[in-house]
Amino acid sequence: MKLETFHTQLCACGPKFAGTGKGMGNFMYQFQRKHRGLKQKLLSFILTVTMIAIGSYLPALGTSGRVQAAATVITSMAYFSASDGPVISHSGVGQASYGFVMPVFNGGAATWQDVASDLKVNVKVNGSWVDIDSTDFVYNQNWGNWNDGGFYGYWFTISKTTYLQLASRSTGVTLDYTLEFTSIPKTTITSMAPTQGPVITADTTGGSGFTYPVFNGNASIPYAAVAEDLRLFVKPVNSSEWISIDNNAASGWIYDSNFGQFTDGGGGYWFIVSESINVKLVSATSGASFIYTINYNTPVRNTYQLTAFDTTRYTAGETGAIGVPLPKIDGGAPVKSELDNFVYEIKINGNWAELGDYSQSGFRYQANGYNSLSDANQWGYFADHIYGLWFQPIQTDMELRIGYPLNGQKGGSVGSNYIYYTFIGNPDAPRPDVSDLGNIEIGTPDNPSINGLNLIWQDEFGGSSLNTSKWSYNTGYYMSDDPNSWGWGNNELEYYTDSTKNIYLSDGKLNITAYNEPKSFPQDPARYATYSSGKITTKNSFSFHEGRIDFRAKLPTGNGIWPALWMLPLEDRYGTWAASGEVDVMEAKGRLSGITSGALHFGGQWPADRYISGEYAFPSGQTFNNDYHVYSVVWENDNFKWYVDGKCFLKVTKEQWYSAGAPDNKNAPFDQPFYVIMNLAIGGTFDGGLTPGAGDIPATMQVDYVRVYKESGGGTPGTVAVTGISLDKSSAALLPGDTLGLTPTVTPSNAANKAVAWSSSNTSVATVSGGNVTAVAPGSAVITATTEDGGYHASCSVTVTNPPPVVVTIGDAVKGLKKTGDNVLFYVNGAAFADLHYILNNGGQINIAMAPDGKGNFTYPLNNLVYGDTIKYFFTYNPGGGALDTQWFTYIHGVTQGTDGGSSTASNVAINKSVLCSGSENDTFPASYLTDNNTATRWSSNFADDAWFVLDLGNSCRISQLILNWEAAYGKKYEILVSSDGVNFTSLLNQANGTGEVETYNLTPVTARYVKFKGIERALPYGYSLWEFQVMGTAAN
Repeated sequence: MKLETFHTQLCACGPKFAGTGKGMGNFMYQFQRKHRGLKQKLLSFILTVTMIAIGSYLPALGTSGRVQAAATVITSMAYFSASDGPVISHSGVGQASYGFVMPVFNGGAATWQDVASDLKVNVKVNGSWVDIDSTDFVYNQNWGNWNDGGFYGYWFTISKTTYLQLASRSTGVTLDYTLEFTSIPKTTITSMAPTQGPVITADTTGGSGFTYPVFNGNASIPYAAVAEDLRLFVKPVNSSEWISIDNNAASGWIYDSNFGQFTDGGGGYWFIVSESINVKLVSATSGASFIYTINYNTPVRNTYQLTAFDTTRYTAGETGAIGVPLPKIDGGAPVKSELDNFVYEIKINGNWAELGDYSQSGFRYQANGYNSLSDANQWGYFADHIYGLWFQPIQTDMELRIGYPLNGQKGGSVGSNYIYYTFIGNPDAPRPDVSDLGNIEIGTPDNPSINGLNLIWQDEFGGSSLNTSKWSYNTGYYMSDDPNSWGWGNNELEYYTDSTKNIYLSDGKLNITAYNEPKSFPQDPARYATYSSGKITTKNSFSFHEGRIDFRAKLPTGNGIWPALWMLPLEDRYGTWAASGEVDVMEAKGRLSGITSGALHFGGQWPADRYISGEYAFPSGQTFNNDYHVYSVVWENDNFKWYVDGKCFLKVTKEQWYSAGAPDNKNAPFDQPFYVIMNLAIGGTFDGGLTPGAGDIPATMQVDYVRVYKESGGGTPGTVAVTGISLDKSSAALLPGDTLGLTPTVTPSNAANKAVAWSSSNTSVATVSGGNVTAVAPGSAVITATTEDGGYHASCSVTVTNPPPVVVTIGDAVKGLKKTGDNVLFYVNGAAFADLHYILNNGGQINIAMAPDGKGNFTYPLNNLVYGDTIKYFFTYNPGGGALDTQWFTYIHGVTQGTDGGSSTASNVAINKSVLCSGSENDTFPASYLTDNNTATRWSSNFADDAWFVLDLGNSCRISQLILNWEAAYGKKYEILVSSDGVNFTSLLNQANGTGEVETYNLTPVTARYVKFKGIERALPYGYSLWEFQVMGTAAN
């Protein structure tokens, strides 16, 4: 169904006529695309290349995305064009997106696929070239590959000017790029002046648009600077009522369906209209506005005589495709309302046969473009400023005639009002091999057994309530806290609940019912979701990789009714939707009860995604609502097949799918477990924003069962199956370099196959092997263990952070300084005023009034010190009884540790000294890490409030300071004790309200050999966890 996204046919942005009459040339374009449905500020290069025309490439959509093994060394590189380097300039609010086509390799003798393994990307850091993977760039987050229509390139999102280099790993050949970035401040609109229009005429198909106006009289202000302030309204020219169309699918205006934005030439808005309209741009802040008029001219017909648009002779291309623009009517191109009046006939055995009658013509109509599953001749419509027909594959010479009724009415007499066309076929054009698309056996409602398959998971819905050990609920109406994320990204009109009114079991069936129950949500209290409905998933309990899923259901009918069963990956291993894939087992449009569909989604992250879909037409007399039908997907290593009642209607092979997130992995993104989703959506853009009629709601999807199978080789019937898995930890906090052992528990204990596969959602943050997790860099990752038998999974959320900065206090509770790295902050607390007097490196005395915080506390920073810098200082302050001066203090950066006027040269006398403790969480966090002088390792105690450790300094030391560097699991209450003999201890300090992070205690110097930490109360349910325990002092005399 979408990753909260939808299907749309984009038929108004295709290539222009080549005028040669050869094949589809460059004018047949039917490009299917998915998007989030939210209003987008489409500024990125990625969208631009997504919209590149792909012509006859469509039948093999996605095949050019495959990356073959490279076998060629780079000997030279040259910029593809002047706009593709060496300098590319963009501007943006905070950041901007860039892209360029791959260079010309080896003088044009090699393609990117040929040299891919020899090519690397470098980034200039501090004057040196560094491999991009060693920088802040993260693949598929702020840089990556794109491909479209046979072109390949890189894209980047940056917030400062960046220098890049493409380099050969073998020869050292390089090519440099400069991505110049100019940051633009956000601004509000005070005026707008048109750059096109303001009166614009739509083309024959209703296509029109205009570039953004000049804002505030300054042509250099881009759309990005004012995007948040700009609002869009529309009305018919004969109406006085303006309609806001920003995220308002109910108005009939659906983003990227009949209006949207383009980026070429500075960008602007495009529209598909069927009547003349006014478009108003308005500043939300100032109210400044500007109005455009888009005129749609309905043609005037008199005689309805046809004339050819251009040529009448067409030659099939390499794929056997031909595109024919529809003839002109009375000298003008036909409009949409006239398409249904045309008569199309093909000559078969000397007789003219109706093109739409497959039994006579041998041509099947395909509403969604060429179906690579079918080996039949196919035809359909295209739209590219004009309307036309496409045909594929034309292997033999043929004749076509197109007629139009002389009275302009459908079914009227055509007479001799025909245009005759000749097709020259290509006998070498490919025709799909459908020899392996036979039927499959399906189980019965009472017996799931299928020969050669093992049932690994099922729900027959036989209980009285939903089994929440198998299913979990998705609820709400928004994808996030963003008010613009309403409607699940598809402009849907339903919100999901966990109510038994919407999701319930009855008579052995799961029922998901939608009701008309308007409700608002905190994200936008003024917006109401009209309908309640249900959505359930197995994400928290079951997933599988390869196998077969069967789903037996009776579906509801009605406008805007959208039932679906689909699958998503457990993790976005290759990037966000759809780079990590999606499988639609079944989707249906409630108004078309004779058709269901299936689809596979892949490619890049939106909007560079791709998908391939197919439709199943029920036999005469059958519909999806008059009986239960079984919808199946068979997932094999190299292909997917879709079935209805055991009959195959779509196949997609590994050669057709790819993931831009793993261009060298031919199996990606379908080499990972997917989980199951069922829902009943209402409205949205899947069926053009239609909404239910008065009698369409309530609507109920009834599900008899969901069953998942594996081939018999995937398990042995009769053995004990796995029913679940858990991990000993659900979350963990680590530092870079830390390791963590995770222990899985597979149930039942006597399961035959307890094999577990491990994966990390973000290997740049944390990796995992055999349950051993290694922290790599700051960030978040989910470590998942998945059982081989049954695909059950359990996860541990891992957060990797940099060690906290160490703050050392040199002073007392009233006055002193705090050192963080090479910065110091002088402080005075509890005073009416405070001045600092200091001398740096024997220079002149500087007198400073310290900055107050309004609460009697004063500070002054001195930053960027270097080792050996000497500061002599004293304070003048009024603690309440009059002003006083302190003594002079001396601080030597990198040397001074104490508070006795700088005379001490105390050091950490605890380094590598022995420690005895009450226990550790496990062997990964031993007590020896308390004193290893490494803030990337830590001790974690046994999980008890009274945990303790004793440090032996080896000899008596004069202790002047203690520093406790806590991990997140700090001590709320504890006591520090000291001893000379290790037996008799004296209390040194009691902490009754610890705050964690770095706690520094300046002490009246005390002599001791042993230091004991005695826990009293933990802040978190884990053990006490310290990165380091430092004892500052000197050897005792």
